[in-house]
Amino acid sequence: MITHVGIIDQDPVRLITPLLDHGIPADKMIFIGIESQREQYDRLASILTPRNIEAEFFVIPDSINITCIRKQVIELAERLKQQDSDVWFNSSCGLRHRLLSAYEVFRTYHWPIYVIEPYSDEMCWLYPADREQQQVEDRIQLEDYLTIFGARSEFTENLVPESLNDQLWELGQRWAGSALELGPGLATLNYLATTCRKEQKLDVALSEKQQGYKELAMLLNDLEETGLATYQDGVLTFKHEEARRFANGEWLENLVHSTVRAIQNDLPTIQDHSLGVQVYRKIGDREVRNELDVATVVNNKLHIIECKTKGMRDDGDDTLYKLESLRDLLGGLQARAMLVSFRPLRHHDLVRAQDLGLAIIGPDQLGDLQTHLHNWLKDAGGHSHNIA
Repeated sequence: MITHVGIIDQDPVRLITPLLDHGIPADKMIFIGIESQREQYDRLASILTPRNIEAEFFVIPDSINITCIRKQVIELAERLKQQDSDVWFNSSCGLRHRLLSAYEVFRTYHWPIYVIEPYSDEMCWLYPADREQQQVEDRIQLEDYLTIFGARSEFTENLVPESLNDQLWELGQRWAGSALELGPGLATLNYLATTCRKEQKLDVALSEKQQGYKELAMLLNDLEETGLATYQDGVLTFKHEEARRFANGEWLENLVHSTVRAIQNDLPTIQDHSLGVQVYRKIGDREVRNELDVATVVNNKLHIIECKTKGMRDDGDDTLYKLESLRDLLGGLQARAMLVSFRPLRHHDLVRAQDLGLAIIGPDQLGDLQTHLHNWLKDAGGHSHNIA
């Protein structure tokens, strides 16, 4: 029986990922933590239990008294020694004084000690020195990742037939490739689709001025050809609510998600992805909901992509701060986030995004979306030959 031991902290993903690797033996995981981390422990255990890995919470005192902490950890070590269990210490997480105290104890028992290196996601052996480093398999799923950070998630089922999905992807690519010319036309289409939403119907009459817009006419023709809408006598009628939402900006989310799916064939470090994830977090007594336009896990790191078809003149800072906040709250230190914007961004927004560590794909890069996305996802590290 092989028992892993690790210390819970605010970013405990690397305590879980090696346990999910099919090449790393793990029968049990003991999480060391203080009493107030019990809720965190429960979330971690909920990921392991269905996978037949036993979990245990070992409580240490909430103080910086090194002698007390060391005494508790020695008690745990003695118990494990008597059980004749093979013990591996994962030293990837934990506040410095707790981690060093535990490391010192486990080292005196000559038990193997490893750390998961954050960028490469490799298992590096601190002791014994002759063990080779190995890549940790990319096994953690989106739902597990969000659970670790205290979020409940709901995934929308993709009910779109594959053939239509391919059509929508082609349509999105065409619109994205002409982002700068089609911008005003798409803004009008967005407005018409929003009008339908507000009036709770699927048809809307175009004004005489709107009927004369050349770019809008091209877009309406595209929607008709794809079977998403009809346009007759100045009236635009969407086939169903999904079609209205597609015209209302979801075409960009759909395009980005389809592109991530396509990239996965070349980049197996992409291990999970989803479109329109509803995320619920408890704040005090209330539950706060957020939607992630596109979310993916790459090399055991959460990636969030926000898609924006409207301009950012009024809420640019809000959009960027919210994206940064969600990245940190839902994904910890290794998470990454990107804004894909169909409308041109102000210099101010680009500088702010850089300051916040957010990647940006603007309208002039949308024509080559796959290349830009591929490079960004590849930058998450890991080895492409690894099992996805």
